[in-house]
Order: sequence, then C-alpha cells, then structure tokens
Amino acid sequence: MNLTAALQATQRRIARAPLRGEVTRIVREALLRGDLEPGSGIHESQLADSLGVSRTPLREALLALEREGFLRSEPGRGFFVAPLTRADAEEIYPLLWTLEGFALRSTPPLSASRLDALEKINRKLADSARDPEEALRLDRRWHETLLADCRSRRALQLIETLRDQAGRYEYAFMRHSGSIILSVEQHRGLLEALRAERKGTALGILERNWRISLEFLIPWLSPSERPTVKPRGARGRRT
Repeated sequence: MNLTAALQATQRRIARAPLRGEVTRIVREALLRGDLEPGSGIHESQLADSLGVSRTPLREALLALEREGFLRSEPGRGFFVAPLTRADAEEIYPLLWTLEGFALRSTPPLSASRLDALEKINRKLADSARDPEEALRLDRRWHETLLADCRSRRALQLIETLRDQAGRYEYAFMRHSGSIILSVEQHRGLLEALRAERKGTALGILERNWRISLEFLIPWLSPSERPTVKPRGARGRRT
C-alpha cells in the first residue's frame, strides 16, 4: 500500500478522535513503516490533503514528531524525515536498555499469570519469522507486558518514545536485509530468571536483548554494507 492509500484509509478514524493527537499517531505510523523515507522532505499541502485535514493540525503534529526525534526542520525549507544513522542508533539503544532496566528494577515481582502471559506472547513471536510488522508488534507487546506494573510512569513514557525510534530502525533493517530479528531465546531466558527470582540475571539478559539488536544494525547502517535491492523474502533470525 502506498503512502496516499495508507493515509486515506485512516481518514474516518481521524474524524472520531482528537485531531492533533490522531494526525500525530498516523504520521508516526507512516514513519515507522518507512512510508515516509528517511531523508525525504515532507510536502505539507499534499500530506494534509491525503489526511483530509487542514495545515494547522498537521503542522502541530509535525512539530510534536520533531520533538520526538522522527523529523528535522530547516528554516525556509520545512520538515524532513530524520535519516537512519549509526550515531543515532548508538544513542537510542543504550538509553533504551538502561531505562528498561530501571523500569524492571522498579517493577514488583511478576505474578504467575503475568509470566504465563509473557510466555504466550513469546510463543506467538516464535511463529512470526516471516512477518516483520507482526514480529515487531509482538516484541513490543512482550516488553510492554513485562514492565506494565512499573511504578515509574515517567520512565514508561520515555521508553515508549525510544521504542518507537528503535522500531523505525528495526523495521527498515528487516525490510531491506530480508532478515527478521527475533528475541525469543532472550525472552525465554529472562522469564526463567524471573521465575527463579534472579532479577539481577534478568536485568543482564534484558540489556543483552537490546545490545543484540544494535549489533545487527551497526553493519547494516554502514553505507558500504547496506543492501541496495530489497529482497523478496525474509529470513527469521532467533536471538
């Protein structure tokens, strides 16, 4: 589905929700899927028409997305999609594993039902080896479920933005490389540690989980090693 069709398919939902927030959500999703290519300019009039909204709520949404790190702006030139760079990834991922570690330390012991729910999500993740979008959705759901009882709401808000930024990198990597990063084994080991009440071990596995994703991305983000042709299929990689 191209960008115009994807955005037009959401117009009815916009009318039923607070306008600025809904426009922000839809444009953010387009950025995460790569419908708006890294480095490309944002044509505000065309995008507003595709969404069926005026320029005002769209500009408010673009400013919000710039604050979140998805867009850049230049005086007199407008907004651009932030490029995917090694330096940016090397900033995002350490922040993510540090904040998720803090959130896990701030989370009470997980109940048996919560641990069972995490195992169920992880089994579904293991079956998503050829669907990048589903794999990312399930991986995010797993991490959200893990930290759902965290006592720090602020930490969870920061983590949500960082997960969005990391998701843009991982979706682009999976789409262009033909490989899907699956964290099934890390998740399984982390759950085993939590069931055994070894939170220190679980924290180490959680950090390693995000480090592995970064290790996949670094070579791909080097221009000389990035594929120039999008593969037709996808290969699952369990990590």
